[in-house]
Amino acid sequence: MNVLSQANAHRGVRLLAQHLESLDPESVPARERLEEELGTELARKLVFALATRRRAKAA
Repeated sequence: MNVLSQANAHRGVRLLAQHLESLDPESVPARERLEEELGTELARKLVFALATRRRAKAA
């Protein structure tokens, strides 16, 4: 296995673990984690933009 494949495999495992942790009802919601990392204003804009895009695609 080359280095790139190993990096992708590790990233996949990490992402899967994060996803599984997010299913825990006691875990911190994604929006709160975004606010912690990006600040309230930017997190709100990002969530709004993503939610708007998703609704537009569904219509």
